[in-house]
Amino acid sequence: MDREDYGSDPFSSDGLWRISKFTLDSLQPLEPLPWNENLPSLLEGVFKSPLDLFDKDGSKLHDLDIFGADLYAPSVSAESTTDTSSDALLDPITDLQDSEGELEDIWTIEDHDLAGRFKNASKSWEKYQDRGFSEPPSAYFSESGAKGFDAALEYYGKRNDTENPKRVARDDVFFQSLFRLGLGWSSMLFRYNERQQKFERVVKDIRIPGISSLALSGLTEEILRCGTDMQQVRAFIDRIPTKSAEPSALSAFSTAASVIIYTLEKQLLSCSKHVSSILQIRALFQQCGELVGALANMVDVVEKAGSEAQIISSVFKLAAHYSHIYGQMEGLFREIVFKVVGPWLAYVESWIGFRPETSAAVEPLTSGRSFVLLDKYEGKGKLQSQERLDYIYLPEQMPSFVPPDQAYLIYESGRSLRLLKRSHPHHPLTSDRKRITDLPNLGCAGTWDELERIQAKARDYEFRLRAEILKYNRGVRSEQETNMQAPDNSESQQQADAFKLFDIDDARNITGLLANDSSLEKQKLGQLLAEAENPARGQSAKFETNFAPEVTSSLYLSLAPLLSSQALLIDFSCLHLLFKEHKLRDHLALQWRFQLFGDGYFTSRLSHSLFDPEMESGERKTGVVRSGVHTGLRLGNRDTWPPASSELRLVLMGVLNECYRAEYVDGSGNPEFEKEKELPGGLSFSIRELTEVEIAKCKNPNAIEALDFLRLQYKPSNILEAIITQSSLNKYDRLFKQSLRLLRMISIVKGLIRDSTARDSLSGDTRNLLQKFRVDCQHFVLALSDYCFQLGIGSTWQRFQDTLSKVERCLDRGDIDGTIEAAHSISRLRTYHEDTLDQMLFALFLSKRHGEVAKLLDGIFDTILKFAPLSRMDGMQGVRHESEAVIKRLYVLFRKQTSAFVGYLRSLAGARAAAPSKSLGRGRPGTAFTAREGPSNVFDHLLVRLDMRRYY
Repeated sequence: MDREDYGSDPFSSDGLWRISKFTLDSLQPLEPLPWNENLPSLLEGVFKSPLDLFDKDGSKLHDLDIFGADLYAPSVSAESTTDTSSDALLDPITDLQDSEGELEDIWTIEDHDLAGRFKNASKSWEKYQDRGFSEPPSAYFSESGAKGFDAALEYYGKRNDTENPKRVARDDVFFQSLFRLGLGWSSMLFRYNERQQKFERVVKDIRIPGISSLALSGLTEEILRCGTDMQQVRAFIDRIPTKSAEPSALSAFSTAASVIIYTLEKQLLSCSKHVSSILQIRALFQQCGELVGALANMVDVVEKAGSEAQIISSVFKLAAHYSHIYGQMEGLFREIVFKVVGPWLAYVESWIGFRPETSAAVEPLTSGRSFVLLDKYEGKGKLQSQERLDYIYLPEQMPSFVPPDQAYLIYESGRSLRLLKRSHPHHPLTSDRKRITDLPNLGCAGTWDELERIQAKARDYEFRLRAEILKYNRGVRSEQETNMQAPDNSESQQQADAFKLFDIDDARNITGLLANDSSLEKQKLGQLLAEAENPARGQSAKFETNFAPEVTSSLYLSLAPLLSSQALLIDFSCLHLLFKEHKLRDHLALQWRFQLFGDGYFTSRLSHSLFDPEMESGERKTGVVRSGVHTGLRLGNRDTWPPASSELRLVLMGVLNECYRAEYVDGSGNPEFEKEKELPGGLSFSIRELTEVEIAKCKNPNAIEALDFLRLQYKPSNILEAIITQSSLNKYDRLFKQSLRLLRMISIVKGLIRDSTARDSLSGDTRNLLQKFRVDCQHFVLALSDYCFQLGIGSTWQRFQDTLSKVERCLDRGDIDGTIEAAHSISRLRTYHEDTLDQMLFALFLSKRHGEVAKLLDGIFDTILKFAPLSRMDGMQGVRHESEAVIKRLYVLFRKQTSAFVGYLRSLAGARAAAPSKSLGRGRPGTAFTAREGPSNVFDHLLVRLDMRRYY
């Protein structure tokens, strides 16, 4: 174009109307192409069915990797300037995932390197014009990319005499290896060391462009820990089967771990396609590493645990700890605890009657895996001919989250339930054919709403069972008893399907992951794990708050309503069984009458048979026929002691029967007992087992231990053993032994008074030493015996009888709440019975803390026994003068002993001396009865009786 064409003024508008010289002539429209009618039809052949192109058995086009696996792969050379934020990281894992585990086809296009054509992609217009053009380096460090960063690292390394790793790996290869490491898989850069049981680097001095070795090493260490923990958890799952014939806490924990690992791997693999930087890998495995690390710590503790309780307690403790550290995963750790506690709760359900007891539920009793140990033994004798079962409580086998009172409630409820089942197999609480179909199950609540639903379920269950139990007690059988079928027990055998996790072999790892296990996807653990990854999504979906009870308290709050309702119904049913069918009150009254000398007629008859000198002797004599009428042992008035067993049977054989039958002369008492040929419980006199030292003391008729060989034998039935235990029988025996000594001392001091009134006695002078000795002995013994029988035993037993009367009145009315309020439970009533006996032992100076005072009392009795034969010789010529010095010495000793005893009582004045309950130190229920009305100091009454005028 000529310059003059435009004029000299470039801004002139002249010539705008002219047509530009670059204007092209308009193209003429093309003529239409003629259609060839002879062309073949396209409706046949491969175009016949277009929808079949993507069938699996048809074309493989949908399987092809059109863009190639290394479309954006960086160069292999160390001088590669590939940025770490490449657009794509195509892991072979995802390729195999897309192919669904099929065999590799070597003829597919994906094997061709199509990325080569894009290697020298255009970056500037100059390079586009000149293929040999070299891009000049940028003057700004921020635009230099990874190459500039590496150069700076090398420069500062030389300056500080530090060497950087010379080996540079492709970032995509390193990312792939690091990702596999986080999953616990081996790769070309990381291998699992079986001996050291941890992952380690194959190549130690290696780096990638654009990242310092220090930063890379720190992040790699985190991923190494995550991968090692992953491998440790997988090895545990492989060792512990998730499915077992007998569900246990260990298998439940293995199942929970397998669900978590499966869900983590599935979520991570879904993100593997989008990983393009090392920061993304760290973000992916940071929370995953925290969870897997916590899981690995649980595995360590669980493998070292020696029992079911220790496994549950360990998981519970660690879960509570990690719930506070990782608040976003609190629900996940809570669910782990619930899974592990599940088998234990299933056993508790069968123990307390919420589900039928199967052989699988009985097996832990004999193997020691439970908190109850079953001890079977064969009885001996008439009353023990049947097999007896004894349940032994093992508190150390209780999980730590169960408080001691709740743990003991569970044990006692199951024990009482089996007591009820032996007598009433068709009771609403014990029958396998349940009248109530929707039996509650023990579960764990994670929210306050779930706790309220559990409480409502417990109230409904208790309301319906109350009516059934009252009907049963009235003899009315529900119509459902014959129509109800046995419940399905398959629930107790069902366990969550577990996923057989993989080992270090990569192919099997990938195959296992791609096997879509629907049972694992439906697990609540997987859902909670997904919510933990995205809390906002979980909250928006549920519109619920995270405010929930802590893990430490949620289990207790979940179990308490149902356990307390079931325990209340079991205790009421057992109390009805004991009081109404087995006549517990009559058996306890039997102990009161004979063991505690509450029957005056028996006490009088026994005293005469043992101590009356006017009774005929039962000793075997040549030519004399012995008779059981008016015969006695005449202790203190015979030459030989102890008597032969035949003499004991002759004298004492009819005493118990005669005194027992005498109660029914006026129509009182239990007529069922009257029909029996032998006394209830086989009550009879027997010989106590003694040591050699004790036998030597019994051979002295003038010693206080002369009658210690005599005892009353009683054996309760299996049902009555729930209240009258062997421990209580031992306490009855100790009280009987002491009461027998007191009975003997009463007979002795009464004999002393008869000595003082004899015609040949010379003790008419009130200042006579003999007379003063007799009066002091009688005062001391009668005051002590009156205190022991009337207050120490009588008033204490009366308070116990008042409670029994209240319980029986409530049972007669069918008042469940009143019965439980009076008796509390079977265990509390048994404890109250034993505490009542403990109070008696305490009042009679037979407790351990009164050992020295008991010896002092025995010394006083021994002094009186030594004085008694000297008192009987009063008035005989020459005897009194010879024994006066001995009597004076005994009287001084007696005064010293009694003064010391009264001084001890004075030291207790004002101090609280109520009998301590053994239940106080056990952490068990039973202390409610110990606070019942009674004197603040039981020994004040004895002090008033002995020393009202401060004689001592």
